[in-house]
Amino acid sequence: MEGMTGRMVVKAIFIFLLASSIYLRGQEYKITLWSFPIVTVEMKSEAPGKITFNTESIGIMDYILPHDNNYTTHYDTTNFGLRHFSKKIKQGNFKQKLSCDFNRNDSTLTYDDNTVHVPDSVQTIFTLLARITVDSLEYIDTKWFPMDHEGCSYRGRFLWSDTVTIKAMDKDILCDHFRLDLIPNEDDECLLEKSDYFMKNIVAENTVRQLWVEKNNNKRIIKASAKVHGLTLEAIIQDE
Repeated sequence: MEGMTGRMVVKAIFIFLLASSIYLRGQEYKITLWSFPIVTVEMKSEAPGKITFNTESIGIMDYILPHDNNYTTHYDTTNFGLRHFSKKIKQGNFKQKLSCDFNRNDSTLTYDDNTVHVPDSVQTIFTLLARITVDSLEYIDTKWFPMDHEGCSYRGRFLWSDTVTIKAMDKDILCDHFRLDLIPNEDDECLLEKSDYFMKNIVAENTVRQLWVEKNNNKRIIKASAKVHGLTLEAIIQDE
């Protein structure tokens, strides 16, 4: 059971990592565990400042943890600050809907009846990954960003490691290699007692998150990996 839980956690982390190539329309990824496909991810950027992605379990994961989830994020295109977030979760017997909106007048996020004070440029998991496909290496490397995670206060940063060649789509692609750190701020309480595996475990302590971002002007996320509970998953972009 512990090993199975670990797979669920890592699967959830990969869903997050692969939702970042925001300017590609209908980009598809396949997540694998020990070479077995477990999740399909479809990302869509329908308009500037809006990103949606759908995840669906396949193969053995469809028996272990069947799910069909949707996440939508709206953000300010100048500073990537969160403006609206919603999710619709259907994960086994667990179902959940959640949304929040940013109020410029008092710089707050409203989750139903709960209000959280945040800076205008507050990031989310999704906007952080969105900006790595846009910002220059010199700007984003080591820079801390304030982040909201379903009402919890975090900070996140990318750390550049090296530049390497990744094999994907039958060709060699030069990529910048980053680690992503997500750290909770002390003494902050979270609004939700229960959440989906992705949102709950993407910020799990001791998780190692890595991204390989295309070096040329496309700046797509070509490869992602995550290590948690001793399991390492790897995902590579599937098509152009």
